[in-house]
Amino acid sequence: QVSTRELRRKEDEMRNIRIQALLHMGAVLAVDIFFHFFYILTLPSDLKFVNRLSDWSLAGLAYSNLVYDWVKAAVMFGVTNTIARLDHLDPPQPPKCITMLYVFSETHFDRGINDWLCKYVYDHIGESHENILKELVASVATFAVTTLWLGPCEIVYIWSVLNCFGLNFELWVQKLFQQEPFAKLEAKISAGMSRRIRAVFGAVNFWAIVLYNIPALNSLEFALLVTKRLLLTGFPVSTLSIWFITYCGVQLIKERERILAVEEEKSDKAKPE
Repeated sequence: QVSTRELRRKEDEMRNIRIQALLHMGAVLAVDIFFHFFYILTLPSDLKFVNRLSDWSLAGLAYSNLVYDWVKAAVMFGVTNTIARLDHLDPPQPPKCITMLYVFSETHFDRGINDWLCKYVYDHIGESHENILKELVASVATFAVTTLWLGPCEIVYIWSVLNCFGLNFELWVQKLFQQEPFAKLEAKISAGMSRRIRAVFGAVNFWAIVLYNIPALNSLEFALLVTKRLLLTGFPVSTLSIWFITYCGVQLIKERERILAVEEEKSDKAKPE
């Protein structure tokens, strides 16, 4: 991109850059407010205090840990990306919002590193990702490289094993439901009902992503406490109610993704060949 001689702006590109710059300035202020007035990362270190919190407060605190980390990453990558676009560069997109994540294969903040890992490790070994054994080897190799990059230590090992398991378990469940009789059952139901069923599993996946990443962002003790309260102590009222709210959120996200896919398909058809 640096070697490109003809530098041209796309239509409304400067307008989009200005809007992105304003959004990132707002995000910078949000991070500053989080640092000074919210104790998202400090509260979980006081286990006596968090033990007295309600199940909903504890779940919200766990979720906020990931939101905080996403906002921080969005600021770092977003500001850099905006400046790069002023220099006619097309940088990697900023991280996907944590609220939009219910699939393990999309849980990455640095898209540049993720693209590199997929190209040279994950896709290279896993190939079409249809073979479960190859997929297992590919994901283990990918997380091994990621562990070395992050710096091997106990908490990184735990984070790596949990997320590697989550990625593979997601594939195993997907493969299972592609077999008979599940494939026939899904073919008989409507597209809307299929999305609802998938959203039920997506809600479980969402909290698995949250719980698997808390140890790296905070502590293993806090992650175990949240897991115990959500799955054991809070069952069935807190567990099912939080699951239902998350299910509604996943449904909204899936509907938004469906609408965007339809609009993209329409724009592709409208382009002259």
